Amino acid sequence: MGKNRDTLVSIHEEARRERLLDMEERVRRYRLACFGILALALAVGGGSSLGYWWVPLLVLGLAGFAVADRFMRTSTRPALWIAAAWALLPVLLAAAVLVTGGAASPALVWFALPAVTLGFRFEPRGMVAGTAFVIAMFLAAAVIPDPQAAWEQRQQLIVITALILSTVILTGALVESDRAHRRRSTLDPLTGLFNRNALEQRLAELDGQPCDPADGMSHAFLLCDLDHFKRVNDQHGHAAGDAVLQDVAYTMRAALRAGDSIYRVGGEEILVMLPGAGHSDALEIAERLRVAVRDRRPVGIPVSLSVGVAVAEPGLVDCEDLLARADAALYAAKAGGRDLVFVDSEDERDLALA
Repeated sequence: MGKNRDTLVSIHEEARRERLLDMEERVRRYRLACFGILALALAVGGGSSLGYWWVPLLVLGLAGFAVADRFMRTSTRPALWIAAAWALLPVLLAAAVLVTGGAASPALVWFALPAVTLGFRFEPRGMVAGTAFVIAMFLAAAVIPDPQAAWEQRQQLIVITALILSTVILTGALVESDRAHRRRSTLDPLTGLFNRNALEQRLAELDGQPCDPADGMSHAFLLCDLDHFKRVNDQHGHAAGDAVLQDVAYTMRAALRAGDSIYRVGGEEILVMLPGAGHSDALEIAERLRVAVRDRRPVGIPVSLSVGVAVAEPGLVDCEDLLARADAALYAAKAGGRDLVFVDSEDERDLALA
């Protein structure tokens, strides 16, 4: 049982990674709107007394998030990129406070902005560390330049500190409730893989997206099925069958690339989505999965995997067509003797790997 718990922990870690990437993608447009509002407030409210010192600061903040967006999807630890970009914002706000009056600066309340985003970006320990960092930057900008002025403005500083802490607490509670709901609604409770609900959401996002393999914008689906899985349940019992599914799910997830996603769509049927994968990449990954499952012998039971591969054609992604072709390829792999990878495409209808 300890081994199975370890594998499920790994799967849930990957699920958290996917959630973080999804949240960053969703918040990007709103982040740009916030930067625009800050720029407008500085331009209108600052007048000629401030000049345009804030322009490079805002550009630097946007550049930090742009760099994080560029590298986080290919990184095995995207949270580090996101944390670095996020940490830049309190530093820039501290600079803004220093040049607009320190303890008397109207920009002090803006420290609540990075506090708002702590909850959905980080786990509880990260929230604590982030809150401490925001408060440290806030106090450094307000107190260090002129402690006497800070003491005179102590009531305002206390109120803003309370605002920052309250913001973290309330948004953290809301995000935790959302996380619990998303875990229940998008994760398969047995394997920890994404379920049909999550798959439908992802297919809706992907359908109609441009596909151009020449520019690296390609997509591949791998529809996988455990061969003769009913025999496992019949011969070893359903508890052993569940343990096999858990171990196979971990084995497959561990063999995938960062950014690939995996869904349990049936009893022993699993769909893998490979963004950016052409025919050669899809074949290589599918064969890697097949061999990994065959060599794993989960809980001592020999199992094999049949895989149907479908790769999107240039143009716009048609998810219904991709799923149908992957299903047809899986059927062909089963008919060909199982423990096979079969590719369904216009150019490679009869290509199979033993």
